[in-house]
Amino acid sequence: MAGRTDGGGVPADDVAFVCPSCRGPLAARPGTFACGACVRAYPIVDGIPDFRVFPDPFLDVDEDRRRTAKVVEALDRYDLRGLLEYYWSLSDVTPPALRRVFIDGALLGEAKARRLLRVLENGDPPAASARTLLEIGSGTGALLAAAADRFPRVIGVDIAMRWLHLSRRRFLDRGVPVPRLVCACAERLPFPDGSFDLVVSAATLEMTRDPGQALAECARVLAPRGTVLVNTGNRYSLAREPHVQLWGVGFLPRPWQVAWVRWRRGVDFSKIRPLSLRELHRLAAPFFGTRRVAPADAADETVARLPPLRRAQVALYRAARRITLARPLLLRVAPEWDVRLSKSTEV
Repeated sequence: MAGRTDGGGVPADDVAFVCPSCRGPLAARPGTFACGACVRAYPIVDGIPDFRVFPDPFLDVDEDRRRTAKVVEALDRYDLRGLLEYYWSLSDVTPPALRRVFIDGALLGEAKARRLLRVLENGDPPAASARTLLEIGSGTGALLAAAADRFPRVIGVDIAMRWLHLSRRRFLDRGVPVPRLVCACAERLPFPDGSFDLVVSAATLEMTRDPGQALAECARVLAPRGTVLVNTGNRYSLAREPHVQLWGVGFLPRPWQVAWVRWRRGVDFSKIRPLSLRELHRLAAPFFGTRRVAPADAADETVARLPPLRRAQVALYRAARRITLARPLLLRVAPEWDVRLSKSTEV
């Protein structure tokens, strides 16, 4: 049996919140945050504030709350793997093969998170001087867990309340405090301007309702000399599309992608929209003067679990990443990118 939970699942330290709808001040009341300016109220669900202004792409708010209640009820019965298996058993639309992919990905998430943190640490300016980190789309909490001992404050945001509560199990398994978790939309963050030195988003931008607005919010809450790191999939990748494990999905016209994925996998692809390199630059340019896009590497721990043919393909990909002349072409067909963004314009 897993260890007992910590009750509310969030620490008691104060975090400055603003109304995600009008950015007005909020009043903390028992069980809720209230905005006097636009007369909106935002509930607190088992210790996690719910600042969503619209639901997540895959479940409406009522169904998300039902799933959340089941996750909270089961939190003490399982370790992280067991809770993930229990959660995916609740889905009647996700094929078993994809469930296994998603569970394995979550369990290897900290390896990918450590790789992303190395990208930040090797950047200019290095992340070592940062004090506050916000993750948008924190999911099962892998990056928050990897970052917790590197930065004085880490905060995770996700549009799915169920994932935030599920992520508590990761910290409880590690025996470390649960960081501040906030339910909110990437396009409407409940934080004041300039609140964070670092903003990280991994495998989330392609699932937002409005990726341009999500990038605008990243810029708004970023400190003047801060850095945004976006890890996102490439529409024109030569690898399998990671959410549905199919080849060549992005090369189809967008209206055809949904029908193709539904026929091949029996799942809805309409809420997933990987960007092309041109789209990414066009959406980020109004908010970030400096944009550095690099083909993302894979974490060694993930590669070690791949079958021999896939490991050989990764070895070829890594070799191509080291060839300067190959990088322009590789950028266009890489599986995913690491995108470093800052507001300043470097000369």
